[in-house]
Amino acid sequence: MKKNLLHKATALLTTLAIVLLITGVPGLALATVDTVEITAGGATTIRVGDQLSLTATVNAPPSVATLTAPVVYSWTPTVAGVLSLSSTNTASTTVTGRVPGTQTVTLGVSDADTLVAVTDTIDITVSPMTLAPTSLTLATGTSAALTAGNYTGTVSWSSSNTGVATVIGGVVTAVGSGTATITVTNTPANGAPSQSQTCAVTVPTVTLNPSSQTINTISTATTLTLSVTNGGTVLPAGTAVTWSNSNPVIGAISTTSTTIDGSGNSSITFTSNASSINGTTTITAIIGTYVRTATVTVQTSRYLTLEGPSNLNNTTRTGLYTLTLRNSDGTVVDDDTSVAHWSWSSSYLSLSSAALNANRADMENGQARIDLYARYNTPASGTRLYGWINDDSGNRVYTTIVITGLSSLPQTGQDMTIVYIMGGAAVALLAAAGVWYGIRKKRTVA
Repeated sequence: MKKNLLHKATALLTTLAIVLLITGVPGLALATVDTVEITAGGATTIRVGDQLSLTATVNAPPSVATLTAPVVYSWTPTVAGVLSLSSTNTASTTVTGRVPGTQTVTLGVSDADTLVAVTDTIDITVSPMTLAPTSLTLATGTSAALTAGNYTGTVSWSSSNTGVATVIGGVVTAVGSGTATITVTNTPANGAPSQSQTCAVTVPTVTLNPSSQTINTISTATTLTLSVTNGGTVLPAGTAVTWSNSNPVIGAISTTSTTIDGSGNSSITFTSNASSINGTTTITAIIGTYVRTATVTVQTSRYLTLEGPSNLNNTTRTGLYTLTLRNSDGTVVDDDTSVAHWSWSSSYLSLSSAALNANRADMENGQARIDLYARYNTPASGTRLYGWINDDSGNRVYTTIVITGLSSLPQTGQDMTIVYIMGGAAVALLAAAGVWYGIRKKRTVA
């Protein structure tokens, strides 16, 4: 009986000792995780392709000196794609920025006795590449620099319309009127996807209308308008326009100085002369670096035209050319009395036949014709055929004829007149030498 009581007392004392050991001796219990903290190895705003280290610090309860059970880590980004993690189950991980945006990373930590994982979060922002400026207005022939920033890796540049603007290394040059989009593309570090930014480039369109016109009556005014589209800061309203007239004899412009209005336009008038003088003038408008021209033809009296083939060759060696007398409105004058006159370089051209050209001087119903034959190649600039009527050679007209496929003239295609002159001079010198020799010989014999 006493022995049984002794065993029971021993068991009770052992149980009490174990309870006291577990509850009263610090550092020997299997305790749950109390808190966890995430520490970033740098700024939490990074660029695409940048990397950032994150480290977990796990804390035990205040009554426990050391956690003895294994700790389980779980890193989780809340949105896929903005960031990538080098590891999701270790005490540290490396974050890589992939696309612009803000990402919350959650860390969960537990041990064998943790019923619910202890967590901490950190927000990381991935900022995009920048480009400045994002819009640009340039005059043709000018340049400006674009600046790309906030990126890793390398960048490349391209233009959507190289006929309007080109780009090299971020320097944009305007080459023609219109619009273009300049794109800078970044290939980031650490395998992140590419990113891009754009700049809208506008090159003003400047036109002078009408570009050509004909006035058939004296003292008649016509309007010419310079128009600017998308002038922006380069050619805004109020920009000065300078005008000039190359031939004031046939007409005058209303002013030499105007400004662009709020609609991008500026106009002048040209008035034909009152003296029935025919001619052509060039009206020039200058605004900034832009020079625009228009042609005005004044035909307030009768005028001549000369028409025919501009090219002759070894296959087509003859050409029929027509001299026409016209009224100021372009209609043909019914003239059968005037005499037509012709002039050309005989070295390159000749009459095709006497029969075809017997009446070349006669005007019939306001027209005269000549049929010419190609003899030699002309220089690239060609040769001219002239025509006029009566004694009015000061108002002669001409057409240019280029001859190819034949033999060339001596002296690299120069007019044979030079050859004839030199040959004649040589003959004259020989004749003079012969006379002189004869005279000397006669004197010697005497």
